[in-house]
Amino acid sequence: MAERVLGSEEPIFSSEVPPCVKETCYEYRGVVVPTHMAPRALAALENFEVRPDDTFVITYVKSGTTWMQQIMLLVLYEGDVAKLEGDHILTMVPFLDTVDIFNFTDLSKAPPVADYAKDMPSPRILKTHCPTDWLPVDIRSDDPKVKVIYVARNPKDTAVSLYHFCLLLGNLPSYESWDIFFEEYIAGRTPVGSWFENVLPWWRRRNHPNVLFLKYEDMKKDHRGTVEQVASFMEKSLSDDVIDRIVEASTFSAMKKSNSSNPDSLITTSGLAKNENTMKSGSSFMRKGAIGDWKNYFTVNQNRRFDELYAKEMAGTGLEFQFE
Repeated sequence: MAERVLGSEEPIFSSEVPPCVKETCYEYRGVVVPTHMAPRALAALENFEVRPDDTFVITYVKSGTTWMQQIMLLVLYEGDVAKLEGDHILTMVPFLDTVDIFNFTDLSKAPPVADYAKDMPSPRILKTHCPTDWLPVDIRSDDPKVKVIYVARNPKDTAVSLYHFCLLLGNLPSYESWDIFFEEYIAGRTPVGSWFENVLPWWRRRNHPNVLFLKYEDMKKDHRGTVEQVASFMEKSLSDDVIDRIVEASTFSAMKKSNSSNPDSLITTSGLAKNENTMKSGSSFMRKGAIGDWKNYFTVNQNRRFDELYAKEMAGTGLEFQFE
């Protein structure tokens, strides 16, 4: 983990990063993370005591996490949408990587979210974006002891979504341009590190009975089939009518309209937006949810460079993605 220089507030990084990263992030075990993923929160995550009936949703950031949370909660509540009202799914599914950013403006005083999760009744749904080796011992091994749903999204659309996410939230780096962001992303220096190092360990575990590996693009193609897969994995026997209700309540349009599932309402009330005009300008946590938007951002040269990296990192894995 990077240490701060005595008498200085600027963290040390193992390689050069843009000023906006120095302002909002630090380096933990060689990975760039935002300051709300404080060392005490990551330590609490690693030492977190899991229960046999826990289900984790694990993703690289901006890969359909909120969508999967909505589906999982609705499956847990057997399609009873009313049980999601009055709260927000981002607080109903504790984000174990962070301190409490919703109730504390002074993050030095904010407790780790993992502390709240300890007192939650079972069964719990829990969330993390962290690399595998930062997770509790009962999850990070090749024989995870609790259920894990891993959602992977093609890395080009993920990059574009993460770029816009960073422009939205004040606790993330404000990259001056897509070109600068791209260089950091391809080097594995954007928040939470390398897409490849996050996704591939879970792909290798895809045949474990406690792991359900899903692709965002497949979820888009067969929404209902995804809900059925998640219900079966969570050992819920649901009628066709209940499945239909869950599908309807977990569409992009339904979630965007809902104060309990669209994070915009939480971002606004907690003051996490870059500034007061960010949300008014039409920016949204739920931006497009599309496949192929990367083509509006990647230059020909950037696409060539990324394809070369992708071919190298994915060689022999058998993992393939839909890019458009």
